[in-house]
Amino acid sequence: MGALSAWAFGGLTQDVVGHDETALLDPHVTAWVVAHRAEWLTSVMRAATWLGSAAVIVPTALIVGLFFVLRRRRWRRLALLAAAVTGAFGLYEIVKPVVGRPRPPSAIWIGHYSGAAFPSGHATQSVALYATLAFVLGIGRSPGAKTVLWSSAAVVALVVGASRIYLGAHWMTDVLGGYALGATWVAAVVIVALVTSPQGTSGADAAGERASCGRRGNRRSERPDS
Repeated sequence: MGALSAWAFGGLTQDVVGHDETALLDPHVTAWVVAHRAEWLTSVMRAATWLGSAAVIVPTALIVGLFFVLRRRRWRRLALLAAAVTGAFGLYEIVKPVVGRPRPPSAIWIGHYSGAAFPSGHATQSVALYATLAFVLGIGRSPGAKTVLWSSAAVVALVVGASRIYLGAHWMTDVLGGYALGATWVAAVVIVALVTSPQGTSGADAAGERASCGRRGNRRSERPDS
């Protein structure tokens, strides 16, 4: 996954810099989206875009990470979330000025935006946070639960990306580039976590979950029948 997303990010960056291939579709996609704006949909997109903002991303990562630290003494999950979010911030802040792509015309903006367009910061950090959340929350859980978590993460990231195009803040390839950059970084963070964990993050946490469930089961069996 990491290699594929890195390859996709490289290809999109090349297209944007060279004004070629995928980047040529951007004006057509934006024109179609603007032509299909509706008042009710604008309200939805204004709200949805906050799910990819730093004002939501940072507190969410901290709250979930601190929950694992305070309730279960699992510092690694807080470290994973912190690495995913801060790394995503750093990466797109480096790439944006290097590529220096202008945003869509301000005449179509719904809101106020500044800085370069590629890649979309909202898309990058949305993938970074919500994919990492799916990973840490899915440790030790059933395949069905993991499917729900990863599907939810994908839906949130897709909605955030769509909102950036709809609001006129980004071109389509800005969002796709953000997805690819975020996915590349998440893959790197997860691989490092698995390699550096003595027993593997999933195995150790799964064992912990089983032990905890066993203790709860023992306590229930000791209670008198009511």
